[in-house]
Amino acid sequence: MIAEEIIKEAGGKYKSTSWYVNSLMNSLLQYKEKNINQLDTGFIIPGDLVFFMYSAKYPQRYDYWDMHPLSYIIEVNPREGSFFGSNLHYLTPKYREAVANSYLNKSGIVNAPKKTLHKYLFSGVMSDFFKVPEGEWAGVSLLPTEKFVDRRGQPVFKTKVWDAP
Repeated sequence: MIAEEIIKEAGGKYKSTSWYVNSLMNSLLQYKEKNINQLDTGFIIPGDLVFFMYSAKYPQRYDYWDMHPLSYIIEVNPREGSFFGSNLHYLTPKYREAVANSYLNKSGIVNAPKKTLHKYLFSGVMSDFFKVPEGEWAGVSLLPTEKFVDRRGQPVFKTKVWDAP
């Protein structure tokens, strides 16, 4: 299991968010495959859970956003250059696991908590998409990989985001 291996590697010691992000991306590399039929969608399709690096194109529009989303893909719009997803990082870790599990074996409409719903522009994606294998969704959702920043690029405490309606 990916998350268990990363936690084991941390050895019970404090590790930075960057350390967890790098460990997760390295672990997910072995699952990376690109279907040429999905080229115009950034190789993502509805029903995928993906981890990626993101920079908001219009930061002044948001109080804060996640630079390292872990998002369940709901819709992809290649013409508009965007996709819509449910970013699990906007939920407390305790709630994330349950929501991640609820997305398994879903097709079409999902009941996503409103605060997790976000539209992303492909032009803001700063890395490859790292697809998380279905059996790993709950564990990966619990890793501390989120990084919230405000419109000035300053860090925002996770608890502020989790406590927001």
